[in-house]
This record gives sequence, C-alpha cells and structure tokens, in this order.
Amino acid sequence: MLGDKDKKEHAVDDSQIARIAVKLPPIWTNNIKLLFVQDESNFALSAITNDQTRYNNIIKAIDPETLSSVSDILFEPPATNKCNTFKKKLIAEFSDSENKRIRKLLSELQLGDDKQLHMLRKMQVLASGTSLNDDFLKTLWLQRLPSEMQSIFSVCSETLKNLAELADKIVEVRTDSLLNICVMDKSTSSNPALSTNPREDLSNLLYQKVVALRQRVAAL
Repeated sequence: MLGDKDKKEHAVDDSQIARIAVKLPPIWTNNIKLLFVQDESNFALSAITNDQTRYNNIIKAIDPETLSSVSDILFEPPATNKCNTFKKKLIAEFSDSENKRIRKLLSELQLGDDKQLHMLRKMQVLASGTSLNDDFLKTLWLQRLPSEMQSIFSVCSETLKNLAELADKIVEVRTDSLLNICVMDKSTSSNPALSTNPREDLSNLLYQKVVALRQRVAAL
C-alpha cells in the first residue's frame, strides 16, 4: 500500500500530467473521425488521461469558425465526459449524411491521379455506416476501371483489395509500355526497315500481362 507521502507524490504526478499541453493537428472537417484518431494517439504518447485536459487541448486546436458551429456545447458543457461528448457533437455536425455519401459514391468521386487502391479506400470510407453491401461497392468500383479490366475483374472472386492492387500493376505495365513505344517510334522513324506497329505491340503486351494476372488470381 502507498503511504501518505507516496500518495501525495502520486497526486502531484497526476496533476502535472493533467496540466501537460500537447500540440494537436489542425482541425480537418473532411474526415473528422480520422482527426480524432490522431488526437488520441497524441494524448497516449503524452500520457494525458485527464478528461478536462483532453477537452481543453482539442478546443485549443480548433479554429473559431468551426467552434461557432458547436458553440452550444461550449457554453453549456456537460459536467463529466466532456471530451467524448464534444467529439460526438463535432462528428455529428461535420459528417456527411448517408444519402450524401451515397451520392458521392455514385457520381462525385473521381479517380484523378489516384491509384485504384487509393480510390477503393476512399469508396470504403464513404460506404462505411451506410446500407451499401460489398457487392454493390464492387460494382461501383468496377465501373471506374478501363473497359478491358472490367470484363476480367467482374468474374473474379478475389477480394477488392487484391483486385485493386492488380489493377494498379496493369496500369504500371501500360505506362512502361507507352514509354518503350515512344523510344521505339524514334528509332524506327530514323530506320524504316525496323518499323513495326507500336500500337499492336502494346495491345499484345497488355493482353499477355492481363492473362498472366488472370492466371495468378485463379491460383489464389
């Protein structure tokens, strides 16, 4: 058991830990749940467990405009469990509704410069907590693939993650092949005797790569 002296020292240690200030990342309302995961990691690294201290640090990291959206809970905070109550309020305020997330999945989300695996992760985040099942999500993801990949991947029973990784590898093969064709075009233009059909070469190469990947998927 702790003696009176030890208890006092332990109490001092707790109060010091409670007063520690931690530098949290700026508020990011696009994915506020992910932000709070970072916050919890920072609190753990700093050994901050005091609810009031956690609450104060989170408020300090949020800009005034965002705070004004949840000002009601700031003016009348709960007596206990302030941190979790405040986080739930922010999540409810800035998280998209199910209908809005489904709309993004159906029309707004674009591949851009992302890899297929990154696109899939974005789609899975939007679909989480909705009524959409994995089969429907796979259909949406397949629609964003090039047509030559759709016909192959649509009959594969492999996980979406593995399919996305394979799709990225096919894109890499295509990019490398196009670079080789550019080099070949330059060399054949100076020597007509070496001229070939570069587009046909690319088509044949892609076909071979897709067949190899298809066999790999079938063997999994």
